[in-house]
Amino acid sequence: MKKFVIKNLEKKPLNEVKLVWEGNPISAISEQFAEKRYRAKYTALPMEGLEVTCDLSSINEWLRNTQLFENEIDSFLRLNFHRFWATMVFDTESIDCITSFLQESTPCYLSIVAITNNQEIVATYERIMQKVLAVICRMITNKESDTEWISREYLAKIIYSKYLISVPMIFDLLTIYGRTNACILKKIIDIILKIEPKYLSDLELALKFIQKSFSTVQEQLEKNSTSDNVQLLYDLCLHTLDCTTILSILMDVCTESRDICASINMDQTITSIYDCFIPSLYKYIFIYDEMSSYLDLVNRIRVELLSSFRCIINSYIEKVLEKNHQSLKSTTNLDSVEALLSIFTLCLSDNIFVIDYQKLYPVENDIEILRQACPKMDTFKADFIIQAFLSGDENNFVKLPKQSKPANHVNGCNVFEEEGACALSLDTDNSTVLSTDIEKQIRIVQDILPDLGDGFVKKLLHRYDNTELAIAAVLEGNLPPDLDACDKNEVYIPPDYQENLLMETGIRRINVYDGDDYDVRINEKPRGIIKTGKGFPGQPKTAKDLLDDKSYVKELKSRYEKYSFVMENCDYDDEYDDSYDAITESESKKTAKKPQSMRDVLVDEVEDDEESEDGDNDIQENQNKNNPLNFCENPEDVRARYERKRQQKFGGPKKHSERDVVGKAKGQGQTGAVLMNRHKKEVNKSSRANHNRKQGSSWKKSRGMIPS
Repeated sequence: MKKFVIKNLEKKPLNEVKLVWEGNPISAISEQFAEKRYRAKYTALPMEGLEVTCDLSSINEWLRNTQLFENEIDSFLRLNFHRFWATMVFDTESIDCITSFLQESTPCYLSIVAITNNQEIVATYERIMQKVLAVICRMITNKESDTEWISREYLAKIIYSKYLISVPMIFDLLTIYGRTNACILKKIIDIILKIEPKYLSDLELALKFIQKSFSTVQEQLEKNSTSDNVQLLYDLCLHTLDCTTILSILMDVCTESRDICASINMDQTITSIYDCFIPSLYKYIFIYDEMSSYLDLVNRIRVELLSSFRCIINSYIEKVLEKNHQSLKSTTNLDSVEALLSIFTLCLSDNIFVIDYQKLYPVENDIEILRQACPKMDTFKADFIIQAFLSGDENNFVKLPKQSKPANHVNGCNVFEEEGACALSLDTDNSTVLSTDIEKQIRIVQDILPDLGDGFVKKLLHRYDNTELAIAAVLEGNLPPDLDACDKNEVYIPPDYQENLLMETGIRRINVYDGDDYDVRINEKPRGIIKTGKGFPGQPKTAKDLLDDKSYVKELKSRYEKYSFVMENCDYDDEYDDSYDAITESESKKTAKKPQSMRDVLVDEVEDDEESEDGDNDIQENQNKNNPLNFCENPEDVRARYERKRQQKFGGPKKHSERDVVGKAKGQGQTGAVLMNRHKKEVNKSSRANHNRKQGSSWKKSRGMIPS
C-alpha cells in the first residue's frame, strides 16, 4: 500500500480533509487507508476452578497466543491517527480483536496475583491490560495534535453507529478495570455520554436487563434447589457476582446511573435478592463443600449489593443537600426526603439486608442529616425507621438484651472459664429468659453464617455484646486468637442435669421421674396426691357403698329427657311413613328381580295390602314380631309372608276388589271402577285418622325407633 504523509497545514479535521487516490478525491479517513487482515484473538487463562492450572503445556500455549495478541495491540498504537480510525471503522477484525480481551479476561474480583504465583503470567497479563486500555482511550480521543484531529460530531457518529463502543463493552471495562482504574473509567464514560446522549437510553435498557437477570437467577435456583447440580450453583454465583460488580462500580463512576437505578426501583430488587437469593445460594454451596472458595464470592456479592444500595441512598442525600444549599423551595426538598424515607420503609421487610446494611452504614446518621437539611420532615416515620434498623431479631422491632460478662485479660487476650464460655449459669432467677435470648441470637448468626456450629456461636456471643459485632468479626477475620483457634463447627452440649442433681442432693438418678416435682425423697411437699391403700379419694370404699351409689340415675335421667324433647318437637313425614314398609321389603328381596312396571306400583300395592282381606294375618304377624321375648323374627314366618305376597303379585290375575285403585299395569288402560276408586280415595283421604300417620307412628314405636 502506498504510504501517504498528510500535511494538514490548514489544521482542518481529518474527516474533512480530501486526498487524491488513483485520480479520485477521497477522505483522509476512508477504507483505502484501513489495514485489513486476520488478527489474533485473546484466549482466556487455563483455569481449574478459580485458580490457574499447573499444566506447563497449557501455560506455554497461552503465553505464545498472548504474545501474538500483544503484537496486534501494539500495531494499533503505532498507526497514524487517520489510519487508526480508518482501520477501526472499516476493519471489523480490529474491533473483534479488542473485544476478545474484554470478554475473556479475568474479572477484577479474581485478582491475577491471587489465582497464580507464576510471575511471567502476571507480568504479561498486566502489560496487556495497560495496552488495551490505551487503545480504548485513543478511541474516545478526537484530537491528538493540531493537525491530527476529528470533530466531536464525527467521533460520536462513528463510535455509536459503527458499534465501536457499546454499553456491553463499557460493562466489560468495569468488570476488568473497575477497582484499579476507576478515575480513567469515569473519564471515559463522561466523555461518551457528553458527545453522544443516546448512550443514556442504552444504559437504562442495560440496567433493566441486569434487574431482570437478578430475577432469572433466583428462578433458576428455585427450580434446581439442590446441591447435586454444583456446576449450576457455581455458574449462578459467578453470573450474579458479575452483575453486582458492574452495578456497584457503575454507580461509583457514573452519577447518571444512580438516577436511572432510582427510577426503575433497583433498590427494591437489591433488597429482595439479598434477602431471598443469597442465603439459599450460600446454603447449597456450603452443603456441597464447606471449604469451597465460592463461599467467599457469595460474601463478595453481599458487599457489592450493599455498596450499590448505598450509592442510591447517597444520590438522594446529595439532592437534598444541593437543594438546601441553593435555597430552593422547601416543598421540593421535602419531596426528596419523603422519597428516601419511603425507600427505607420498603426495605424493612427484608430482615437480613436490614441487619447487614445497618452494620456497615448506620441509618441514624443519614436520618440526622435529613433532619438538619429539612426540619419539616416526618419525625414519626424517621424514628420508626431508626428503631426498625436498630432491632436485631426476626421480628424487626424487638431489641435483644445485651449480656455483659466480666473478662479476664491475660497478655492482651480475653480468657473465659470453660463452662462460662459455652453455657449460661443455672442458678440465676432469669436463666430461662436468658437461655431463650441466647438461642435467638444463635439462630440469627447461623442464618447469615450457617457453616458455624452452635457451640462456637455461643462462645462468640459471650465475647461480643451483640450479634452484629460477632458477625462482623467473623466476616472480617478479626477474631481473638483464642476464638480463632477454636473449632468453628463445635456443637453445644448442654450440661447434664443428673450430675447437678447428684451434687445438690447426693441421690443418684435411677429413672426419668427421679428429681422432679413429685419426688418425695427430695421434696417435703411434693405436688399431686400421695395415694395409700386401695381406691382413690372420693371413691366408694366397699361393695355395699358402690351398690348404694345412685349417681348414675341422674345421668340417665338427663339423657332420656333429651330424647323426650326430641319426640315432642319431631314432625313426621306422612309420605315417609306410607312408603317405609315397601322400601324395607324391596331392599330385603335380593334374589327376586321385578320388572320395571312392578317396581313402579310397589308403593301403591303395599298400601292396598294393608287394607286388603289379608290384613288380619299381617296384624297377627306384627303382634308376633312385637313380642319382647323374641330377639328376632322367626325366619320361617318371614319366608312364609314373602311367599304369600309373591303368589298374590305374580301367581295369577289379581281379583280386583271394590276398592281397587291399582288397576292394570301402566299403558294397558284402566277400568271405570278403578278410576272411580282412585277419585274416591283422593277426595276422602283426609277422613282417615290423619292419613295413616298414627298407625305409622305406632309401628315405628313398636320397633324401638322412637323412645317411649
